[in-house]
Amino acid sequence: MTVKDIDRKILKLLQEDSRRPFRKIATDLKISEPTLYNRVKKLQEEMVIESFTTIINPDAVGFPYLAFIMLTVEPSKEEDIINKLSAFPEILELHLIFGEKNILMKIRCQDINSVRNFITNKLRAINGILKTESYLAIKTKKETHIIPI
Repeated sequence: MTVKDIDRKILKLLQEDSRRPFRKIATDLKISEPTLYNRVKKLQEEMVIESFTTIINPDAVGFPYLAFIMLTVEPSKEEDIINKLSAFPEILELHLIFGEKNILMKIRCQDINSVRNFITNKLRAINGILKTESYLAIKTKKETHIIPI
């Protein structure tokens, strides 16, 4: 699917506030509601819009600890390791990367002991992880899901 200018405008407004009423978006963009509805439906079908969700303040729900963990893994076990890691709810992001390290993950935990337990009990139980490197964030200055369309 080619993302047209009108689609980009729709996506920008939805990223800012996905609860914004379609009537308001249609009015702002000077298009009809049915046209807007059809464009959004098409963007969903084409997986340009993957989902609508609620972004929760992690501190407010008791998950203030943010850590980034880099893994060096045996290349032959990379796919199996990724599948196992994907099951852990602590992991918010999981990326394959180039370089000495193979995997980068972003995790959220309730306290420093939870971070330590995640590394020592969950990660070390996975066969094929050769090395872990952990970084605990002391303050987050910017965290967003908004793509600059």
